[in-house]
Amino acid sequence: MERLLLLMVVLISTDRLNSVAFSINGNLYFKINKTTIAQTRKAVMDFDSCNLQDPPMPPNSVSVYHLDLFEKSKFKDYESLFTHRLTQDQGINDQILKATHVTYYQGHYVASFMIGSERIRNLLLIDTGSYLSWWQCAPCLPNKCYKQAFNAIYNYTTSTTFKHMDCVDESGCLNSVFRCNVDNRLCMYAQTYDKGEKTKGFLGSDIITFVGDNTQAMIIFGCGIDQKSGTSEFGNTYSGIIALGKRLSARTPGIYSLPSQLGTNLFVLCLPSAEAATGSFITFNKAPWVYGTEAKLLKNRQQPHLYYVNLYKIFINDREVPVDPTWWNGQKEDHGVIVDTGSLITRFPHDYYIIFRYIFREQVHYPLYPHSIGGVFDTCYEEVEGEEEMQFPTIRLFFGNVSVTQELKLEQDRVVKNLNGYYCSAILPWDDTQTLIGTHQLQGTGLTFDLKNNALTFSVDACD
Repeated sequence: MERLLLLMVVLISTDRLNSVAFSINGNLYFKINKTTIAQTRKAVMDFDSCNLQDPPMPPNSVSVYHLDLFEKSKFKDYESLFTHRLTQDQGINDQILKATHVTYYQGHYVASFMIGSERIRNLLLIDTGSYLSWWQCAPCLPNKCYKQAFNAIYNYTTSTTFKHMDCVDESGCLNSVFRCNVDNRLCMYAQTYDKGEKTKGFLGSDIITFVGDNTQAMIIFGCGIDQKSGTSEFGNTYSGIIALGKRLSARTPGIYSLPSQLGTNLFVLCLPSAEAATGSFITFNKAPWVYGTEAKLLKNRQQPHLYYVNLYKIFINDREVPVDPTWWNGQKEDHGVIVDTGSLITRFPHDYYIIFRYIFREQVHYPLYPHSIGGVFDTCYEEVEGEEEMQFPTIRLFFGNVSVTQELKLEQDRVVKNLNGYYCSAILPWDDTQTLIGTHQLQGTGLTFDLKNNALTFSVDACD
């Protein structure tokens, strides 16, 4: 019934949509240049990741890089790299909303941490849905650690600041996720992920060093001595996962997420563009920007570990994409809008996507290409021969209400993706009632997670 009602909205509201009661100033179309895109992609593909430098950053920060900077050498060109990422992203449908809070992980960004007294630099995959940070530890069980592509494996026996967690004398092992081995007093953990990857080891503590100001913090982490007992293997670009999940209660694994351990209710994740040969940062305790669009974080009992936001309306230029606001505001537990840094492309429920696509196509002034590109994108436009630039409509997200202060404006690559001579709408449908905002639409954006005030602030272009 819900699907039928949504489709009826399109049929009876087409004329009314031409005069939405909303004030617009200026031309909302943006121009995108194919030569600039080609030059930027070539620079990224030619860039030697060995030359990466830590970017400027505030105190209590570490560097953040897009995963593509380290894995691009595996692909012949940018298009094949993006197609690979898109194929990986297609698998999220059966994982994100069906997985428990400790079995799903996916990411497109890595953070560079210096670990232990020897300050061994390691790349850790950023996951805003995980509660336990872990990384590979030497000495591993025989043949049970994978060879890391970029950094040496951290060796806990040579770090003078490392300490085992004593599961007999300390209370930190009193959790359903961990197991106390009374014989050796080690707090053991085993984590299996939905795609079959598995990490096993014990809990310990050591210092991490923040590059931004050279300060240090002692944190508890999973010392992984066996990463090869699963049915699938981890990628060798990163040595583990840094957990940024929300703490739900004192008896959940969230007690060991990094924000919880640092005693902060605020952290900022600055997402560099996928097509930039530079890094960005993640920082704790203080937001470095004074501007941004604030969304409220909503609770969802079915998925309490995910970051739900109060998306209210979407416009394409000045045309509203109609939907009942209660569909998104948390009143329905099986609906809602999730911001997920582990997902690539923003996805709408199929019925809503049909309406969105209809209005988007109506706002574009070029002939629609009659076939899909890559078997995925169904709204594409061929590059106009002899023209460097083309114009496309702006997508505008409003949180809480329709006002200038509550608007998140998407333009350029966040709206259309240039692939093999075609510009395609960079938003896709999926067979779920939830809406997912992915990193492709948030690239270059600073995300301020303020858990004390239940707010997520989007600072567009703060990271490029």
